[in-house]
Amino acid sequence: MIMKISLFVRWLVCAAVSSAATAFAISPVQVQKLLDSGEKITFIDVRLNVLFQKGHIPGAINIPAHLVPEKQLPPLGNVVVYDGGNGEDAASAAVAALNQKSGITAEVLDGGYAAWEMTQAATTKRRGVGPEETPLITYAQLKNIRSSDVVLVDLRHGKSVARVAGKGTATPPLTDLQAEFPAARIVHSPFEASPIHASVATTPATPPLLVLIDNGDGSAKNMARSLKANGITRFVILAGGEQILSVHGQAGLQRIGSSVTMRTASGASPTNGP
Repeated sequence: MIMKISLFVRWLVCAAVSSAATAFAISPVQVQKLLDSGEKITFIDVRLNVLFQKGHIPGAINIPAHLVPEKQLPPLGNVVVYDGGNGEDAASAAVAALNQKSGITAEVLDGGYAAWEMTQAATTKRRGVGPEETPLITYAQLKNIRSSDVVLVDLRHGKSVARVAGKGTATPPLTDLQAEFPAARIVHSPFEASPIHASVATTPATPPLLVLIDNGDGSAKNMARSLKANGITRFVILAGGEQILSVHGQAGLQRIGSSVTMRTASGASPTNGP
């Protein structure tokens, strides 16, 4: 009963102090404690059905995020909503919509499905070796993340091998990640990245989202395999790595030295001067 009151009070404070778009997050460890105490919780998985079928929290209802606002639902009571936990932040908007529905008090699962897996909590995912899947994040998605639990893992070494420089043309230096993402924490090994959420001392913090960035040499994929082997699942690889960083996410542009090359539909590559 105390747990139920606690959840309801937190939701009331959220509604009174902030807009409906704001949502509290509850960690996987906290959710597990509530379940162990007998708390009834309904899980809503807002990922696409194809991802839901590959594995989800047992008993979860699959409602893709864009369908949540119009979905007619019974009074479900306490609801925990989760997305993939890989930077998409689809759960927050879904929680805001759910909290407008009668008889529902919803919270975001901090870190999403990836963080839930890392706690070794129960899932429907089949055990054993499956096809290798590499979670990716685009430059635009990374730029739009407002969460403070993102850690950039800089795996680049020396010069980018993804760029093709002409004879005698010096390859430009690697992009300054701190300048590109001023608010981000940057490390050179994912094992340097400890959970950075403030939490109750007895409650482990949710692991941060690791963004692996290489310079086109495949080191991000190799590191992804190592992370999986160590039970770390909350990570993504920056699609395009250093090559996409060098053009600030603008498709079709390639920086060579101090010039910028634009690929045209005809295949010609007119170059703007230095």
